[in-house]
Amino acid sequence: MKQGIRWITLFCCIIGQGAHADNVAATRCAATLQPHARLVFDAVAGSAHPELSLRSLIEARVRELIFSDRLMMNAARPAAEEASLCLRISRNCIADNC
Repeated sequence: MKQGIRWITLFCCIIGQGAHADNVAATRCAATLQPHARLVFDAVAGSAHPELSLRSLIEARVRELIFSDRLMMNAARPAAEEASLCLRISRNCIADNC
């Protein structure tokens, strides 16, 4: 019985470290972003909606940033594309529809 509890505890610790590593890697990635892309990254990363696809979440947040005059329309697409790379790391996404 005690051996089983130890294995479960070890398994939970390993999973917790993996999730933390993704956040660290995403933060490192975000540190290299241009200012507009960092704005998009912060807006999307601050609102966790796992039920929504990453693309629709980025579209919604970028639209809000444009309407609030925090992001220019001509800078929106490149900023979203650049930020999406770091957001994929934070969500641990490898597929196109994550």
